[in-house]
Amino acid sequence: MAARIPDSLERLTQADLIGVVRELIGEVGRLRAENEKLSGAFAELKTEHQAVKDELARLKNLPPRPPQKPSGMDKATDRGVSGGGGGKNPEGKKPSRRRGSQLDKRDDGPRILPDAPDGEIGGIRR
Repeated sequence: MAARIPDSLERLTQADLIGVVRELIGEVGRLRAENEKLSGAFAELKTEHQAVKDELARLKNLPPRPPQKPSGMDKATDRGVSGGGGGKNPEGKKPSRRRGSQLDKRDDGPRILPDAPDGEIGGIRR
């Protein structure tokens, strides 16, 4: 910027303020153009860098990169917002839970019953 902005803008006249705003608008436009140019150059360098990485992997006989799959985040944001965080999941299925009767039926390995005859039972000697 050519002109120096004073410490307090309150001291400037309206014409001076308009001039400062025009300079700032011009500076913003210049910075946007530079940003677009640098963004384009960056994208080209990223593509070139990935090509070099792929070639290096090919020369080292490494497996090729797996194809990039979409993350699924787009689908999550496209879904409508539901009324609340209800108990059912989106497919309508209830979450699987173990019932109390299933907890008692666990398998801890071979058991020796109290009325079993002496000898080897289920790999355990009494």
